[in-house]
Amino acid sequence: MPFSSTARQRLVRLTQVLVGGPVVTFGGLALWTQKCAFEPFGPDTDALFKHPIMKYLNPRNNPSTHDSCVRKVPFEKLRPELLEDARRGGSALVEEFSRGMWAGYGYGIQRRLMGLTKSPENRTDLWTPDELGQSTYEPGTILTNHFLVLEKSPTSLTFRGCPAPKESPFRPRDLDNVFALTAVLNEKRKVAEFRLKAITFDGVTTTPKEDPFGGVPGMLHRVYAKLLVEAAVGWCVR
Repeated sequence: MPFSSTARQRLVRLTQVLVGGPVVTFGGLALWTQKCAFEPFGPDTDALFKHPIMKYLNPRNNPSTHDSCVRKVPFEKLRPELLEDARRGGSALVEEFSRGMWAGYGYGIQRRLMGLTKSPENRTDLWTPDELGQSTYEPGTILTNHFLVLEKSPTSLTFRGCPAPKESPFRPRDLDNVFALTAVLNEKRKVAEFRLKAITFDGVTTTPKEDPFGGVPGMLHRVYAKLLVEAAVGWCVR
């Protein structure tokens, strides 16, 4: 049965807030993701907060919930062809990191939920693990009726997550996300540093909460972020 636009929006919001819920019931998840960690991340430490899109999506500069999940991998554990390409300035490492996040097991539950919103209007989005696992994630690519690739560099991919990724021009929403996947070589330490940096905010409310994604939803988000990063890194190692 087709979903109404209201039903689709509610489904999207449910996945945004609760999708991490099922994973926290698995014993051993903390052990599985123990190599992932959160690091200091904020307007004073990262340029993502100054991305030009932010002035359109959060014109009031409302408070955000934000975090950066990092996973470091020694060079000897990376797939050699990815390491070599990254050293030449190529984008294969961050592309494979992205493929692993979207096509891998971490996004599996949300991917299936978002599949319920598929319609003739969004059939050209990337939906299946095969599609998501082969994309090079060029700007303008839309994933599962919710995520838009904003820009790409050899070491990073920047996305927006919202219920209307095709909208033009962009407009503020009461629950919005701007996030980046990065894969950077630290030649001094001989490790690759993989990051998921996320900013979540309410760009509409005139009296916003100080932590719009706090409490239990925020905790579930962080659990989910670690699972996404661990799954994504799995595509990049031997």
